Amino acid sequence: MQGRIASFLLLIGLVALTSHAGHAQDYPVRPIKLIVHTTPGSSSDVTARLVAQDMGRRLGQQMVVDNRAGAGGSIGVDVVAKAPADGYTLLVGASSVMVMLPAVSKRKLPYDADADFAPIGRIGVSPFLLVVNSQSGIKSLDELLASAKANPEKISYASAGPGTNPHMLGEMLSLLSGSPLRHVPYKGPGPAQVDLLGGSVDMQFDTPSATQALIRAGKLRALAVTDTTRLAALPEVPTVGELGYPQLQLLGWTALYAPRATPPAVLAKLQHTLKETLQSPQVRAKLQAMGDTETDALIGDALLQEQRKSRARWRKLAQDRGIALD
Repeated sequence: MQGRIASFLLLIGLVALTSHAGHAQDYPVRPIKLIVHTTPGSSSDVTARLVAQDMGRRLGQQMVVDNRAGAGGSIGVDVVAKAPADGYTLLVGASSVMVMLPAVSKRKLPYDADADFAPIGRIGVSPFLLVVNSQSGIKSLDELLASAKANPEKISYASAGPGTNPHMLGEMLSLLSGSPLRHVPYKGPGPAQVDLLGGSVDMQFDTPSATQALIRAGKLRALAVTDTTRLAALPEVPTVGELGYPQLQLLGWTALYAPRATPPAVLAKLQHTLKETLQSPQVRAKLQAMGDTETDALIGDALLQEQRKSRARWRKLAQDRGIALD
């Protein structure tokens, strides 16, 4: 009897393995949905659409971008965390939701950035530009900090939501000025930028891809870039380190994830396809034009290690500086 049971269990195991292998071999057989946790037009959204087009062509199926913004990005992330782990619902996750929000939030998030997701690979890395309306009388970072100190809680900054990279950069500005700035959160960087252009808020940290054209058109003024080197596209904009504020150095990134239980063979196929996409000269040129500063894709576990390391750094900084989100 025991021999029959063992043979039956072995048969079940072989069937399961065959099923998984067949699924991976056939995958994908229908369109793949990419959930972007920001509004259309954001850096993550633009990057997702660029990569989706090339990856979809290589996989032989369309990749459809679905924007699910709100709650600092956690709404869209949670959608993927609870999605079927079959490779047909993927997350385009920014460091804001995979690193920063878990590092500074006191409340329990609806997702676990490490446990709920299998990393496919990092897509792009970009600094932020501190920008003000061109009509603003503020023409430098020092002038901004002096104005904030002289006018407590009168100077406002827009962000894509609580716990996002721009929010934390704004909090760091408050600490540097010695006086609180007024935080105005939005559902994404796009709506925040609209109000910055309209004069409803005083400043914003945003990506080069979202601001370069407006800076060149004279509608926005860039005060600093949060990288260690100047941007080739905007060489006149100083780095925060040059200005004496290295505390504001921060690079944001966007990466591709699947639900944690996704079959390994499906993950391997997605990782291989993403790597091929990012090695494409055409894709690389477009990413660099958007302000991407890295060529290292960080595929699979290399991405997981990087996000854990980065999160530990910002968690310590937040604790040392007394920054926390309720």
